Amino acid sequence: MQRRPPWLLVGALAALILLPGPTLRLVFGLVRGLSLLLMLPVLLAGVAGVAGWLWWRRLQAQVKQCPSCGMTTMNPTTCPACGYSFTGTTQDNGGRSHPIDIQAETLDD
Repeated sequence: MQRRPPWLLVGALAALILLPGPTLRLVFGLVRGLSLLLMLPVLLAGVAGVAGWLWWRRLQAQVKQCPSCGMTTMNPTTCPACGYSFTGTTQDNGGRSHPIDIQAETLDD
């Protein structure tokens, strides 16, 4: 036995959508609210990702490398390993931007 489609329900839904008035505003309001509700976790995840990235960059800016022993630390005044004082010195980038002089030399055995 084959079921007949519920024409009364289809007609009522078509009338709600096609007829202007408060019911149409209600339907569109519900659809808008549900779409915003579905987009909220995506927006929150994006904001949390940006906030985490900014926190990580700020943390990395506070890390210093001791020019004496090479230990990395967040202590702003002295190195905990060798006691080197960071006061009055500028933080160098480890010599990564300075040129390196290399001379080729032939060794005789």
